[in-house]
Amino acid sequence: MVLRGLRKRRGPLEVLRGIDLDIPAGQTVALIGPSGSGKSTLLRLLMTLERPDAGSIEIGGVPMWTDPRTGRPAGAAHLHRVRGRIGMVFQHFNLFPHMTALRNVAEAPRHVLGLPRAEAEARAREYLAQVGLADKADAHPAGLSGGQRQRVAIARALAMRPDVMLFDEVTSALDPELVGGVLEILQELSASRAMTMLIVTHQMKFAERSADRTLFLDQGSIIEDAPSAELFRAPRTERARQFLQAVIDG
Repeated sequence: MVLRGLRKRRGPLEVLRGIDLDIPAGQTVALIGPSGSGKSTLLRLLMTLERPDAGSIEIGGVPMWTDPRTGRPAGAAHLHRVRGRIGMVFQHFNLFPHMTALRNVAEAPRHVLGLPRAEAEARAREYLAQVGLADKADAHPAGLSGGQRQRVAIARALAMRPDVMLFDEVTSALDPELVGGVLEILQELSASRAMTMLIVTHQMKFAERSADRTLFLDQGSIIEDAPSAELFRAPRTERARQFLQAVIDG
C-alpha cells in the first residue's frame, strides 16, 4: 500500500496534511494519536467512504482514485474492484440483527463475490471457527456478547479474503473484560502475515507488542513512524512523549 501527498479538508480544517506512507504486504501498522488527529479519516479514505482532496492511494500497485488505463478519475467499477481488496472492521459491529452469525458472515461472499450458497456458508464457518465462534453460527447478534459480536464482524471481513484489513478502534465499544479476547484475535492475525493490517487503537500495550510499526499522528500529520518497540521505548519528539505519558500513566 502506497500513499502520496494525501490531503483532506473539512471546511476550514485540514484533517490530513500531505500523508506519505509505504506499507509492505503482510506488515501490521498501528495508528495512535489524540482524537481529531486524522486516524479514522485516513481509514475512511482507504475504504472509499470519502474522496481525498489531493494525493494518491495505491493498493497492490493499482491506483485507487485514478483509472490506470486512461489516467482519468476512476469510475464506480474501478473503485469497486480496488475496494474489494480491502476489509474493514468498525468500532460498532454493524451486524444485521435479523441474520444469524453464519448468515452475517456468508452474505457478502454470496452476493458480492458470487459464491454458491454452500461454498459461502462453508467459508463463513471456517472464519467463525478462526475467531472462536464455531458454536455460535446459528446465534443472532442479540444473543451474543459485545466481544462475540465484534468477533463476528472480524470473521465477516476476513471471509472476503482481502489483501488489506483496516481496524478502527474495534475494542472501544466493549466492556473492559471483553477487550482481551478481541485483541488476541488481532494478535493472531498479525502473526499470520496473511494480509496487510492497519489498526487504529488506544491500546498502547497491544500496539507495542503486536504491530511491526507504529505511526503517531497529530493534527493531520505523521509525527513519528518507527518500529513499535522503538517508538514506545524512546519516542523522538516531545509531542509523542507527552501523548504516551498521558495515555499510559492516565
